[in-house]
Amino acid sequence: MDTTMSISYYCRKSRQNSKGLAPVEISVCICGERWQLSLPRKTRPSDFQKDIRSRKQNPTKDYTSAVTAKIEEFQTKLLRANMPFTKESLKEFIYFGFSANSYTMGYLYESFLRMQMKKVKARLSTMPNYRKYEIVRNLLYSHSNIHSDTHLVSLWLKDIEDFNTYLLSIYDSTTVAGMLQKLKSMFLYAQRNKMISENPFFGFSISRKQKDVQFLTQEEVSRIKKATMPTARLEMYRDLFVFQCYTALSFVDMQNLRPEDYKKNEYGYVYVEKERAKTGVKFCAILFEDALKIAKKYEYELPMVHCQNYNNGLKVIGDICGINKPMHSHIG
Repeated sequence: MDTTMSISYYCRKSRQNSKGLAPVEISVCICGERWQLSLPRKTRPSDFQKDIRSRKQNPTKDYTSAVTAKIEEFQTKLLRANMPFTKESLKEFIYFGFSANSYTMGYLYESFLRMQMKKVKARLSTMPNYRKYEIVRNLLYSHSNIHSDTHLVSLWLKDIEDFNTYLLSIYDSTTVAGMLQKLKSMFLYAQRNKMISENPFFGFSISRKQKDVQFLTQEEVSRIKKATMPTARLEMYRDLFVFQCYTALSFVDMQNLRPEDYKKNEYGYVYVEKERAKTGVKFCAILFEDALKIAKKYEYELPMVHCQNYNNGLKVIGDICGINKPMHSHIG
C-alpha cells in the first residue's frame, strides 16, 4: 500500500480577519488525494511568505517543521495499529492539539476487535467470547452517550458509572460485571497502545456478587446419563454435559479440544493435554469410560455449540430429569 505523503503550508490574504491575520493552512497529499485544513495558528500572510522564503531558521519554519513531524508520527501510529489515515482522523488530531487522544471509539473498537479475531483464528480465544465484545459495544452505543464518533479524550468516569447504572437495571450484577470487564480490557488495550493517557475506568470498582453454585450429586448425573432425550440436539447437549462432568473441563476448554489433543499413555489410558483458555495454565485430564465413550461417538471432535443455546438446553434436560437445581455449564 502506497503511504507516501507530501505536506505544504500557505497563508491566504483572502482569509484575513479585521486585524489582518489569516490562519496558517496545511495541504496534505497522500495516495493521490489532497486534503486542506486550517491549523490553530494565525499570522499576517505577508509575514508568512517572507518567513517561508527566508534561508534562515525562524519561528514560522520551526512551527511548520514541528507540525510535519507530529503528523508523520501520527500516521505511523495508525499504520502500526492497522487503522486508516483519513482526512477526518487528521482533522481530529489537529483539533485536539496534535494529540493521539483524537482517536474515536469507532477506531478503538475496530482495532481491538481485529486483534480479538486474530486470537480466535489462532485458537487463543473463541467466537462466543468475541461476540460478547460486540454485544457490549452495541449496548454501549444504544444506551449511553458514547457512540462510534465519540472522542476517547472526552470520556470520563461518569460515563462508565452511567453505563453501569443502565446495565444493572436490566441484568444481574454478575452479568454486568462480566460486560464491564470486557469494556475495561478494551480501554487497557487503548492505554497500552498510547491511544489514551488516562483510563476512564480509573477509580471505578467492578463489583461481582458471588453466587452459591449447587453442584449435582452422582445420582443426578446418572439420571441424566440414562434419560432418553426427545431430540437429537438435546442428546448432543447431554453428551457434552456428561463429558464435562467426567473431565472437569470448562465449557470453553471443552469446545477448544481438537482431535490432535487426545493422546494415549504407556498404560493405554486416553487423556487430553492443553492450556486453559482463561489462564493459559496447562492441564491434563484422563478420559475414563463415560467420557471416552462420548469422545469416540463424535470421532474425537466434539460438536461446536453456542454457550447460551447450550445452557438453555441444559435447563430443558434438568426439567426432563426432574432436577430442581439451576442447570448450566459451570456445574459440569
